[in-house]
This record gives sequence, structure tokens and C-alpha cells, in this order.
Amino acid sequence: MSTIVVVKKNSETVIGADTLTTYGNTKESAEYVVNHEKLFKFQDNFLGISGSASLGIAVEDFLSKSSKKISFESVAKIFRFGLVLHKELKENYFLRPDDEEDFETFRGDILIANQKGIFGLSAYRYVQEYTRFYASGSGSQYAIGAMFAVYNSGKTAEEIAKLGVQAGVEFDDGSGLPITLHKINIK
Repeated sequence: MSTIVVVKKNSETVIGADTLTTYGNTKESAEYVVNHEKLFKFQDNFLGISGSASLGIAVEDFLSKSSKKISFESVAKIFRFGLVLHKELKENYFLRPDDEEDFETFRGDILIANQKGIFGLSAYRYVQEYTRFYASGSGSQYAIGAMFAVYNSGKTAEEIAKLGVQAGVEFDDGSGLPITLHKINIK
């Protein structure tokens, strides 16, 4: 349960997220949890992961100790990362197979912001590069609507991302304050 957004406008990209963790009916807010961030930096990239909280920890751990050269600068390179990540999650992080699906998923989505643009890696390893904005998580529909409504206004990428996450927090019971934002200037 999350609201994670990416926005690209003019010469900047922004990634933003809420900070609430939920387990069933239990809410764990940033006020009570030190490691409440849903965004993390890897090299010159920011990643936001929706899905199980343990997925975020596993991805961050994998990236921190990987000896492989990992790049998030294109759809093809992100796809290859998704293949390596899925294999690693199965072999070393106890990801169980999906018996009911044609393709196994890693049960979460990853949004990526960097100097090359904004990207999404779905649980099925489908990769998209976005031209303006996107959102993932349980609050994504609210975030996308809010960002669509203001994108062509005079607002900056940072302001649009903040409004997107705020909409998710306002209407989705799986998202909560405070909001985290990271801005990257496009080269």
C-alpha cells in the first residue's frame, strides 16, 4: 500500500512517495518507524518500490551487494535488471513461485527517476519509459488524476509530484504523511 509518483517536466525529474506502512488493519506511520522511506538512491538513480515492504528491503540489499554492473538508463537495461532481480529474489530472498500466473511476478512495482528520464518496472518485468508522469501503489489512481489535472499548468515537476502524492494520501487508506520528494536535473 503506497503512493509513489514520478514526474518529468522541463529540465527536471522528480520522484515522490508517502511513508506509511500497513499490515492488514495496522498502520505504521513515520512517527513510529525509523526506516519509513519508500524511496532510495542507487548510484545516480532514485527508486520507489510499491508492494511488500520486504521487497523494498530485498531490492536495496541486492543492489548494495551486487557485483554486476547495473544500469537504469534505458528500457532494455532496466528489463535486464528485472530478470536478474527476479532470479535473485527467488534464489536468495525466498520469493515463492506464482502457480496461477503465466509468468512469475516479484509482487511489486518499481518507479525509477534519473537524468535519462522516468521509468517503471512492473512486477511482470514489463518496462515503460514515461514522457510526463506516472504513479504506482494503492493510491496511484488518485495521484495520476491529480497530476493530469495540473500538469499543463505553470506548476513545476516538484509541485506536481507533491500534489500527486497528496491526492493519494488524502483518498487512499494505505498511504500517509509525511511525503518524501527527490529532484534530479536532466542533462
